Amino acid sequence: MTKLIQLDGSNRKPCGVSQPRRPPLQSNTSENLQFIVDQYWSWHFDSSVTDAATLLLATNLGWNETNQLSVPLGALTSPLGTALSHSNPDIRDAALTVFDSQVKIPAGTVLVGEDLNSVFVDAFKIGRYPVTNAQYKRFIDATGHRDPYSWEDNQFQPNTGDHPVVWVSSEDAEVYANWVGGRLPSFEEWERAARGDDDRLFTWGDKIDKPRCNTAEAGARTTTPVGTFPEGISQFGCYDLLGNVWEWTSTWYDENQHFRVVRGGAWYYNHDHATCIGYDLFSKEYTEFVIGFRVCF
Repeated sequence: MTKLIQLDGSNRKPCGVSQPRRPPLQSNTSENLQFIVDQYWSWHFDSSVTDAATLLLATNLGWNETNQLSVPLGALTSPLGTALSHSNPDIRDAALTVFDSQVKIPAGTVLVGEDLNSVFVDAFKIGRYPVTNAQYKRFIDATGHRDPYSWEDNQFQPNTGDHPVVWVSSEDAEVYANWVGGRLPSFEEWERAARGDDDRLFTWGDKIDKPRCNTAEAGARTTTPVGTFPEGISQFGCYDLLGNVWEWTSTWYDENQHFRVVRGGAWYYNHDHATCIGYDLFSKEYTEFVIGFRVCF
């Protein structure tokens, strides 16, 4: 039986690939969307995302009134979250387009297993954010798939549309991923997206100097809107790979294919779990308030 173990963070090496860098802008800010329009996303993404960002910038969504990190983290509001409940369906669709966006991850290597073997990972795309409640609701409305446990009895709250969806099993996540033409990332792909070119211990580097993701130390005591922590962004431009919610991968922990590996830690756990090399495992049908996912392409 092949087991996966935590990697030794002292054995890191660069893969030698250079990519454009982006400033650490909070995801749900006008400055971030303006950067998308001006330069960054012309390299990474298709025109539909740039068009969506342009439309959102031209809409009064409280861009100047909201500073997410200045209020209690458990009561965050987000301009993109506001857009999700806008009366204009074009504005709602534009916000979903931004949440649907993908990041290109170049081919490179990660260190895997007890012997820290160097494993080559082909180039791929991955969701810039974990899948949000609003995206998952769109999927449920279109397919009739079962609601997450927390939505039973019509408990879906539009004001959490920009939070990561939780209470989804790996099987639920796979059905969603297939519906959008993707799949769950493997253990190695998730780690490549998180660790970048220099096999860093955290998405921002190798040290913790302040809360840079939604873990217990941040004090939110719940999920936060995706993209809330700009200083936790990965080298390639992914938000929330660490903290907020554990993320399902396609990798099995056991030969009987009952337990699947999750990565990244969550808001309920401390920083010890929110590293680029840490992982946990849950049965494939298990659901909980700290487990979500993102899609790979």
